[in-house]
Amino acid sequence: MTPVKTRSGAAFMRACLASAVAGVLAVSAGAAARAADAPAQDSAAQSPFVTPQHDVDVTYTIYPPHATQMTLTQRMRWSEARMMQRIDPGNTGTYMITDYRAKTLTVIDPDRHIKTVVPAPGAASVDPSRRAEGTWLRTGGATVAGHPCTLWQTSDTDQRPSEICYTDDGVMLEVVRDGKVMVEASSISTTPQDSSTFDIPSGLKEVKAANP
Repeated sequence: MTPVKTRSGAAFMRACLASAVAGVLAVSAGAAARAADAPAQDSAAQSPFVTPQHDVDVTYTIYPPHATQMTLTQRMRWSEARMMQRIDPGNTGTYMITDYRAKTLTVIDPDRHIKTVVPAPGAASVDPSRRAEGTWLRTGGATVAGHPCTLWQTSDTDQRPSEICYTDDGVMLEVVRDGKVMVEASSISTTPQDSSTFDIPSGLKEVKAANP
């Protein structure tokens, strides 16, 4: 995410949202990266699917770690046919499209008519037919937004323990870290997604990503 240097008004909200989005992506990318780095093993009963196996549209409530009185929303749409993900934060027109075949993540700001393209996190190992490899511990089950899911304990990209609830077909419904719910699905639809949802608009000026 591009650093935000001001803490007032809308900029503060964007900073909090960027942090929350980064956290969600870090969990997903961390799971995918472990699938690539760990030695091959029969993990059919020992780990979850971490990529949706069908089209899905999920709206999440996000609880930023350092803003306990604030909740944010984020919409995630997945195209199984195109192997693409679109993420729309709830309080801004800026959105992100990840193309896992091209291994790119594009941040699009339609108001400013610009885009930024960076390598997609975990792109090499996103395969809906594969369960995650690495260290996972099944800890129970839950129901989130009316859908059952299995709780799995693992570590995020900073090696902090997290508990993630995945459906049997690879949809993430909840993330808990340090006993606190960080991300929780509020609505889920498995309606086939319109392919145009994942198209990058033409005519955008490309801007290089800021250095961290």
